[in-house]
Amino acid sequence: MFTKRTVGWILLAVLCCTTATAQTRRIESVSIRGLRNVSENAVLTALRLKPGEVFSESLLESDRNALIGMGLFSAVRPRVEQTETGVRIQFEVVENPLIKEVQFFGNTVFRSEQLLELIRNKPGMVFNTNFTRIDAEEIVRAYAKEGYAALIEGIVPDEETGTVRVYITELKVNSIRVEGNTKTQPYVILREVRTKPGDLYNLNRWQRDLNRILNTGYFETVQYEENISEGGATDLIIRVKEQPTGRLNVGFAVDSRRRLIGLAEIYETNFRGRGQTVGLNFQSTGGRRGNSIELLFSEPYLDSRGTRLSVSLYDKLVYRFTSNFFGGAIDPNLEQQYDERRRGVSLSLGRPLNDFFSATIGVRTEDVNTNRVATSTSGGFIRQDGSMWSLSLRGVYNTRDFDLDPATGQYLSLTLEPGQTNIRSVEQQFLDAGVVRLGRSNFLRIGLDYRFYYSPQGARRQPDDRRQVLAVRFYYGTISGNIPFFEQFFIGGAETLRGYPEDRFWGRNAALLSFEWRQPIEKSFTGVLFVDIGHAWGGYPTVNQFTQSGSFKPQVGFGFGIRVRTPIGPLRVDYGIGRDGGRTHFSIGQQF
Repeated sequence: MFTKRTVGWILLAVLCCTTATAQTRRIESVSIRGLRNVSENAVLTALRLKPGEVFSESLLESDRNALIGMGLFSAVRPRVEQTETGVRIQFEVVENPLIKEVQFFGNTVFRSEQLLELIRNKPGMVFNTNFTRIDAEEIVRAYAKEGYAALIEGIVPDEETGTVRVYITELKVNSIRVEGNTKTQPYVILREVRTKPGDLYNLNRWQRDLNRILNTGYFETVQYEENISEGGATDLIIRVKEQPTGRLNVGFAVDSRRRLIGLAEIYETNFRGRGQTVGLNFQSTGGRRGNSIELLFSEPYLDSRGTRLSVSLYDKLVYRFTSNFFGGAIDPNLEQQYDERRRGVSLSLGRPLNDFFSATIGVRTEDVNTNRVATSTSGGFIRQDGSMWSLSLRGVYNTRDFDLDPATGQYLSLTLEPGQTNIRSVEQQFLDAGVVRLGRSNFLRIGLDYRFYYSPQGARRQPDDRRQVLAVRFYYGTISGNIPFFEQFFIGGAETLRGYPEDRFWGRNAALLSFEWRQPIEKSFTGVLFVDIGHAWGGYPTVNQFTQSGSFKPQVGFGFGIRVRTPIGPLRVDYGIGRDGGRTHFSIGQQF
């Protein structure tokens, strides 16, 4: 007889055997029910449950999740049928609709055909929910590439019609306001902003607007904040920090030709906070040649289209050489310095054509008197007195990030300047040589100036952003017609060919190629390595040791320098080494 304890052990053993048998049930078949457009083989390939394999509830749940994860079904219900020899598994699925059409709503930047090329859920395919996130990201990325911002509110399939509707909200500008200005009138800032309330919000265009505000020179920093509200409306806040725009200087200075100059200067680039420029510049170098005075005025917005008016009235002394630059014996009875007394007026009107192009028309009229400087015991320098006028037409393409000290972008300027000179007197030796003639003569000056800037760190957003910069400049100019000495091209010195005296080479033609590597050292200091290659040729003849050429003979100068950032632009000191040795140059602003 079995005891109760023995019977219990027997029942437990039977239960364990039954459970083990159930757990080792084999799968007889796996099928999918409800497919219409999706391939059954493609679905079965995604499953881990296979005929002949041991069945488990965990694998069943895993395969159910795998089918849901395919993104092709709105519902997945597994069914398990017990048989005498195993189990049969069937998954009932509800397939997403077959896409017949994709409709886009709210798009204005891109055509619907363009957006359709970007997405994966296309007509002829079963709608895949996994693609909705990817499709939304691709659309947003395409908008961002063009500078726009967009929100994808939904990608919704219609079960009955097979239409997929994509709802897009393109961000628009609701309002723009300015904060932080105490002197500058708000309209002076806002007129630089091409973005207007109601426009689509384009970050590229908005950054150009901020750059234009910075390029006025009125502000130390220009930052912004954007507040996006429901419905895709964006409120933009421009925060500015003003900097001094006026100068009152009385004292002495050393110019690029190392002369000591007494000066008095009153200069304001943001007069009464209206963006106007007014200036009075007085300089005195001593001697009987007199002083220099110049009056300046500019109105940056003469009308609503941004027409700029600039006017300059002047009676100034333009210094070029001292006689000992030329070498040779010097006549002590003649003056030791050559300069030009220029009295005249210049006026220009310029207008932006779009964000990158602008055009300017200008007129200049002058009366010029020169002095008879000593160059040798045999005669004087190329003295010429007379008057001239010219009309200038200039087109500019400018994509620089910050005009005063660019890090990225390009600048291209083409200038045509027809004009007429009227020479009253000239040294007889040059009349005899046929270099110049008395009376009226026409001329045409053409100039091409191209500049390129590249920074590994990208564009500047603020003036004090530290950037390594490779800067390249190419300039070419030519003049046709009969021109006086003082209207030809001059190459040499701080602004063109460093390592050489100012205006060392002259002629009817000029070419210059300059390279600079600008390396930030500290917040306000930048080191520079440079190479200049240039020449001017085909004009007036050699004077003693100041040899000139009738053809292009490139001269090379190279060296190093330092830039100190100030509110009026970088102060520049360069040490250049040319054919005849080294020379230090002082100036204000980048050379290009």
